[in-house]
Amino acid sequence: MDAPRYCLDTNVLIDFLRNREPGASAVEKVVRDAECFVAAVTVYELLFGVARARKKIGEEALLGVMTVLPFDGVVAETAASLHAFLIRSNQEIGVKDVFIAATCLVHDMPVLTANKRHFGRVPGLKVITPGELLQRQSPQGGGISSPAR
Repeated sequence: MDAPRYCLDTNVLIDFLRNREPGASAVEKVVRDAECFVAAVTVYELLFGVARARKKIGEEALLGVMTVLPFDGVVAETAASLHAFLIRSNQEIGVKDVFIAATCLVHDMPVLTANKRHFGRVPGLKVITPGELLQRQSPQGGGISSPAR
């Protein structure tokens, strides 16, 4: 059986790095039990925050266990159509979240996010919150620990 796959949103990565629950435990669990991916824009958001703070917080080690999904032509086309649809429907979620959602849709994987309010507006996107993920049972194993743990 293949391991589950998740695309992690920026907010859960920040929760992990700052040891905030339930995001920190959810990230530990998916790193241990699943294949982890991030959209290219998520890498940008995380690294921009670190650059603004002028303080490294373990982001390189965390991103090192993730596969970065590119913002390519197919994702751009999906994002453009999705963004137009959301605006027409008065359900705007912001361009960076549109890019993340489009990446997930193109690669057919759920997004792990604390922002169900935004991502829940995207038709066909499976949205999983840290709390929902932690309610599921999984085997124990290796992985990484939040820097503050």
